[in-house]
Amino acid sequence: MKKMKSNKYLEKVTGPVIPIPTPFTKSQDVDYAALKSYIQFLVDRGIKNVMTTVGTSRFNLLSEEEVKRVNETIVESVDGKAVTIVANPLTGGTKHAIDFAKHSEEIGADLFMAYFPERHYGEENTFKFFEQVCNNISIGVLIHEMPKRSGLGGGPVHYSLPLLDKLFEIDNLVGLKEEALDADYSNQIVERFSKIAVIIGAGGGMSRYLYRDFDLGAKTFLGAVGNFIPELELEFFDAITSGNKERATQIVEELEQPFFEKAVPMGWHPGLKAALALKGLMPIYEREPMKFMSGAEVEELKSIMKSYNWL
Repeated sequence: MKKMKSNKYLEKVTGPVIPIPTPFTKSQDVDYAALKSYIQFLVDRGIKNVMTTVGTSRFNLLSEEEVKRVNETIVESVDGKAVTIVANPLTGGTKHAIDFAKHSEEIGADLFMAYFPERHYGEENTFKFFEQVCNNISIGVLIHEMPKRSGLGGGPVHYSLPLLDKLFEIDNLVGLKEEALDADYSNQIVERFSKIAVIIGAGGGMSRYLYRDFDLGAKTFLGAVGNFIPELELEFFDAITSGNKERATQIVEELEQPFFEKAVPMGWHPGLKAALALKGLMPIYEREPMKFMSGAEVEELKSIMKSYNWL
């Protein structure tokens, strides 16, 4: 077991963490007004954690200045009423990541989630990257933990448990967004580190938290349907933490899982944007080459959501 260290974020970051999609206008410009309105919607309905990510937030489609402005708009719109976690884009070197880390602190974000942009050539460079990012800011840092492409041949490479042990010795490295795409490995991460680090489990939403992460000690998870039905995700978290697993299971098995089974095959990210548009929360538009939902797909999604009384 990893030795204990003080981590104030363990009690601060609990419940669903809602990943924020970037809204676009019809002309494919970032719609900052819609972004501000959406953040206020989430906060007004009780969401306590919001986050930008390299995927859901479309950072692969944004310029550096747009990424910074999206992060800043979110922090300003939250206005201290929720925990804000902001990320760097997928590209650039260590100095580039440090620049985004410093910007996150300057705008008042609570946490910075650092994405390691290079291939795997051994663990030394990975450790040095996060060490340098952490040494340049005083706010908490999260690892965007997902398999890295190997530069030495072979398949994707996970962050090893010994490497994570070493990384969590850095004072302000306080957690990770876990996206390993490997159930056994994910379980090991949650079980090994949930007492000392914020572990945000991606993939599966409430279902994963109900059946895996909660019993292993995790206190938070990445939201999914909570993006457009925040009250349902909050009800689920209240149910599971108060011991009402029957209600938590009912929400997962009768609502979330059947919705995923129908919506995910159309593409989760464009489907999520379409669901938000159907709820009137942001425009449906995307920036090319991101997939736009076809009219037929939107109608199918609309029918699904109506069947759950979500519209």
